[in-house]
Amino acid sequence: MSEKTLYLKSGKCTWGKCIFCGWGCQDEPVQTLEELKTWLDQKLEPVDLLKIFNSGSFLDDKQVDPKFREYVIKKCEEFGIPKLTVESRPEFITAKSLKGMKSDKVHVTIAIGLECADDKILKKLNKGFTVDDYLKAAKLLKKNGFGLRSYVLVNAPFTNQDTLRKSVELAREHSESVILLNWFPHGYSAAFNMWIEGKWKPFDKEQFEEATKEFGDIEKDFDNFVFRPRWPKEMEKWINGATEKELLHPYYELWQDFIVRFFKAKRKNVLFVPCAFRKPYNISKLHRSIRKTLFEVPNSRDIHLVVISSPGVIPYEFVDYYPFNRYDWKEWEETPEIKKKYIEVNQKRIENYLNTHKYEKYYCYFKLDSESYIALKQACKKLKIELIDCLSEETYEKIKNEKNPLTFPSALEDLKKNLKT
Repeated sequence: MSEKTLYLKSGKCTWGKCIFCGWGCQDEPVQTLEELKTWLDQKLEPVDLLKIFNSGSFLDDKQVDPKFREYVIKKCEEFGIPKLTVESRPEFITAKSLKGMKSDKVHVTIAIGLECADDKILKKLNKGFTVDDYLKAAKLLKKNGFGLRSYVLVNAPFTNQDTLRKSVELAREHSESVILLNWFPHGYSAAFNMWIEGKWKPFDKEQFEEATKEFGDIEKDFDNFVFRPRWPKEMEKWINGATEKELLHPYYELWQDFIVRFFKAKRKNVLFVPCAFRKPYNISKLHRSIRKTLFEVPNSRDIHLVVISSPGVIPYEFVDYYPFNRYDWKEWEETPEIKKKYIEVNQKRIENYLNTHKYEKYYCYFKLDSESYIALKQACKKLKIELIDCLSEETYEKIKNEKNPLTFPSALEDLKKNLKT
């Protein structure tokens, strides 16, 4: 079955208060009727199923002009599209809003984010409706010949497996289709702060599959809402200092959790490298030198660059994201105690990373007396991983007292030679 999904910009969600959702904070221009029609005409093509999603409710008159909804049905009929799915909160599903979307040629399904069939938990999630509101909408949809698709969230705060089971049972009874969604909060949401504070964590794939395996015949979607952590601009503050407070900053801990459990490395080999004082790292002299050397190595596309620094293990895909681009770990402020703590904390972070990210070969390029190198070396030894040093002791002894020794030609030549072999 062919299908097409369109994302309609239609302003903020009218409710916009659910603790896991950031759509209520997103500023989107509300388009005129003619702009909406032009947009649809440019996107539409004959398919078996058309899905139109917007940040809120398709049946909300404040977000979507009722005349545009009628236009969508008309165009589906013209293109011979037999099925249409849109989303709405229950309060906007009324006899009036459904009237303009009735069609003898197009089966229209309205998707509702039930999330959880428990009024007390719905209140804690700040959904703004009750299970009874959902059931009234379901009854109205069935009466008017519309389909209902229900979303149920797995691992929402305040829930457990019994709650999930109860929610699935209710959704099955009243819906044409049910989908179990991985619960992953937007950056502009209250639940994101719960993750930062360590009060709750999203499920990784293994946990999600374990929780949903008893619902074998129901559609499941783990990846739909998984995206990188995104802090609101007002929370993006410089993290300065070289103390345990900065080393164990909750923003770093959240990122390490994400990198270990949700990020997937796609390259065959890994090269661990140090951070740079200049942010983002890729504009620093050191990192420009390393990347230039990599270009001179055959099959360098197979090498995954990963930085080790005070925030932890940082795959190069994320070096330009906050907070990795807005922190200063001032080495001149380090005490013997914090150096020891740095090694201890980062050794554990590296072990966590290497336990879930497997490579064929493991390379590193560090000053041989740095805390990051010691942490990496100890982690690899504990995990019985062969770590290939790309800087020889002989070369390092000659340059270690120089400024930026890792940018010296002799050091970079060592790097190139080891990567080639």
